[in-house]
Amino acid sequence: MNIDEYAGKYFALYESFAETVQFVLKKALLSAEGLPHPQSIQYRAKSVESLRNRLSGEGKLESQTLEQDRRDLAGVRVIFYTNNDVEKFLGSPLIRENFDIDEGSTRIHHPIPENEGARYRGIHYTVRLREDRIRLPEYARFAGLRCEIQVQTILNHAWSETSHDIVYKQKLGDGYGKRAMEGITRRFERIMDEYLIPAGYEIQKAQREYERLLRGKLLFDNDVVTLLDNAQNNNERYEILSSLQNHAIPYYDDLPAAYDRLKAPFLRVVQAAREAEQVAIETAFGGMKGFKAEAITKLVVEIVEGLRYADAVGTLQLLIDIYRDEPNEQAREQVVSAVKHLAAYNMDAYQQVGPILQMALLEQLNGMDAAEVDRIRPIALAVWSEALQLDITGQTWKADSVILRSGAVPASDQLLEVRDKAIVALFAAYDRSVDDSQRRRVLSSLDDGTRAPSQVACPDELLTATLRDAARIVEFMTGRAPQTSYELLQHLEHRYLYDYYRVRGLADGEGGKPAHQADAAALVRAILRFRDAINADESFVRYKVLVGYESVFPAHWIDRDFDYKESDAYRQQEVDRYVKAVDAENENDWFDLATRCAQTKSNDLATFPVFGDFIAKLSQRKPKVAVGFLDRAGDDLHGLLAAFLNGLVASDRQDIYERALASELDSARNLPGVVHHLRYSEAKQPHVARRLLDRAMETDDTVAVTKCLAFAMEAYGTEKLDDTDTIVHDALAYLTERKDPRWVWGVWFAAGRDVRFYQEVSPERVGQILKNLAFLPKVDHHVERVLRSLAERYPENVWDYFGDRLARAEQAIDQNGGEFEAVPYRLHDLQKALSKDAELAVAKGMAWFVRDATLFQFRGGRLLCAVFPRDADVFMAALAGLVKEGGETEADFAIAVLRNYHGETVTHVILKEIVSRFPEDDRRHGGVRSCLENTGVVHGELGFANAWRAKKETLSEWLDDPRQEIRMFAEKERASLDLMIAAEERRAEASTRMRRMDYDDLADHEEGEPDPEAADER
Repeated sequence: MNIDEYAGKYFALYESFAETVQFVLKKALLSAEGLPHPQSIQYRAKSVESLRNRLSGEGKLESQTLEQDRRDLAGVRVIFYTNNDVEKFLGSPLIRENFDIDEGSTRIHHPIPENEGARYRGIHYTVRLREDRIRLPEYARFAGLRCEIQVQTILNHAWSETSHDIVYKQKLGDGYGKRAMEGITRRFERIMDEYLIPAGYEIQKAQREYERLLRGKLLFDNDVVTLLDNAQNNNERYEILSSLQNHAIPYYDDLPAAYDRLKAPFLRVVQAAREAEQVAIETAFGGMKGFKAEAITKLVVEIVEGLRYADAVGTLQLLIDIYRDEPNEQAREQVVSAVKHLAAYNMDAYQQVGPILQMALLEQLNGMDAAEVDRIRPIALAVWSEALQLDITGQTWKADSVILRSGAVPASDQLLEVRDKAIVALFAAYDRSVDDSQRRRVLSSLDDGTRAPSQVACPDELLTATLRDAARIVEFMTGRAPQTSYELLQHLEHRYLYDYYRVRGLADGEGGKPAHQADAAALVRAILRFRDAINADESFVRYKVLVGYESVFPAHWIDRDFDYKESDAYRQQEVDRYVKAVDAENENDWFDLATRCAQTKSNDLATFPVFGDFIAKLSQRKPKVAVGFLDRAGDDLHGLLAAFLNGLVASDRQDIYERALASELDSARNLPGVVHHLRYSEAKQPHVARRLLDRAMETDDTVAVTKCLAFAMEAYGTEKLDDTDTIVHDALAYLTERKDPRWVWGVWFAAGRDVRFYQEVSPERVGQILKNLAFLPKVDHHVERVLRSLAERYPENVWDYFGDRLARAEQAIDQNGGEFEAVPYRLHDLQKALSKDAELAVAKGMAWFVRDATLFQFRGGRLLCAVFPRDADVFMAALAGLVKEGGETEADFAIAVLRNYHGETVTHVILKEIVSRFPEDDRRHGGVRSCLENTGVVHGELGFANAWRAKKETLSEWLDDPRQEIRMFAEKERASLDLMIAAEERRAEASTRMRRMDYDDLADHEEGEPDPEAADER
């Protein structure tokens, strides 16, 4: 068809076709539920004059294929009132359900660098009538015709129509009005940028807020309290609470009154949720797990935290009631966190009520029975601790930033009263504490009362308060010292040594003001009285030499630079003196002290080394005394069996050592301790290891068996063991029978190529090891170290190990309650060993894929990607060879693997091969596109758009490929990326604009700012 044929014969046909498309759209919109009605739907056939001008400008005036060259000969414009209406329409399937869309011709018009920021905005679809409609006689004449459907707002429509008539259709010609027209064009651009776009988003925001208001009104009208009380399961409860939080609470006119009415229902809904069973949520894609009780609790706490200042005391009581019977630890922690936020000094709240809020919370706790307070002790500690803080904070959120403000709480008589009440309450809580764990938490809260503000200089009044309160706390603990455990005394002396040096200069008049000197001196005197009181106990002095890492010695009080090396030397000197001092007369006293030291509970390995040295030296130098200690030792002291044996084996009484060792094997009281002794001492007892393993298996001591296995691997081929391989075999057989692979955490740090066991391990033993490790729910970096050592000589076995994990993944997930990870997300040590043979990796991966392609991309494919990271040229070459020589299955395998990459150019050789091997409509072309478009992590508002721009650039090289199918694919993919970029730019702009308006509204409602002299902005 040429221009003359269009004018004479086809114009009317296209106009009729456009009218038909309009009719279809109108009928579809009228019958659609939930879609907005447009302001209008306009149609037209492109005028002959306009078409002639366009063709002339493009040099196609003589074209004989207009129906192919132009997709807008028929046009329909759907005009909506607002951005929201446009988004709802675009999000619906209406166009797709009523027309065949030419996906390659879809256009998103939006200002982006690629179109030099052209201001026109709209979404254009190119459509045909569906085949079922074309078969109807009245529509048959429209077969093959295309129509462009444009979707835009009324504001954009007004702009585009006006600017099109003035700017696009202007006929001033050359030599006249050029600068004036440039000015008019700029004015149209400014109209769009400064008026129409902001107006569109303002209308969108108003419409969105109104819709939220209406959703909240439904809850308001239906009585949210009744809805919560009548909810049948936790899914309904969660939905009601979410709607209440997002759509109703922000719009209550009298929020305190509404909150007062909601507090009791909040508690009831939490209590009801705890009694309810989890109910699955049925969706169109199948069932999914419903909400558990803790999800309801967390949501209620989140809502309450947002309302906390509407009724601070009521909020505290509600949180206490929720916490009291809450069984979920994470939910309890969230409640305590909410209490901390409630009790903290907040600038905005403080400006309105000062410390009255904290006083009210303290009074609420003081009015409770002591036993009840102890039931909710973490909550009480949070309130008391925050009341003693001298930092006050605030924050101001903006659309793209947050300003954190901090300062010192203003000093006042009320503040001093708050601090006094908190300290008195903490003293009482300390006296009611039943163990050191509780006492330490109280002491931690009291410690907050001795700290100056952390972010600003401390005002004089607050410095005075902290000095006096610190002295008061030290004096309190001095009075409690006789009843305090050695562990706590050791911790407190270490803490007070820091305070001593912190204020000693101030007490001596160095810096500060004279007014503070007396208070600082009083604190120093209190600390020294505490020091002298606790160190009057000789047993405590010996205890802190032998146990712990917070020990303070006399030199510490004299020399501030007395470091850990000097401290360790002093302790070793004292250990030697203590060992020398032990004799028949005081043996029982030393036994009691050793028992007391061994009773210290700690997970820190720095707690017992010196005590272990003491036991070892005592055993070496006075073996009879040591074996006497061992014979009557309780479980705690007997836990240091290895230290006893280490000393005895080095003594001159081997007979005592042999008897002690034989006794321990017979009693099997602490077989792990015996293994530890043999493993880390100079003892050479090769015959004992076999007996030790047998006893461990006889007594079902799995820990000892595990340690025997680790010992055998580590001492493989040394004089410490006989027949090591048999020990390894038997220990592994025992542990595998019990599905116990925990031994790996006892050997991982020693696993390496320089360890003889891994250099000489047999294929049989490798298989046995891997069979045992199959019971691991996941392969972490510890396990990797062992697998790496095996993979150096047996890479295929390790690949098969992962293949086995993949094969039984679904079964293992069910057996482990979902806690099973077939392959690690990332490799550390193992990657280098497995990446040496790319052909082997590809072969193994292909075998796994053929066996089961389900979820292979996310498991086997992910593992291959982890072994061969982004620059794996050798792996890509092997994969390309497989695709080139293979068929559909090989191509599917390659796509599944490459979807774990991010479309790097190193993958293109494989992707091109797939494109060239399969026709354009083959599904694998879609797989190639997904591989190319995968971005991984992006940053910033336009992260995806910029990532896709970079990918579009990498496809430029495809355009030079000699294969036509590659060039055609690249052209279409680049066009598709253009569409994705424009859509993302459009989404990002809307998101940014709407967010800024949200925060601008928030700023408009803020009342006042904090005193700039009382706070720093950070």
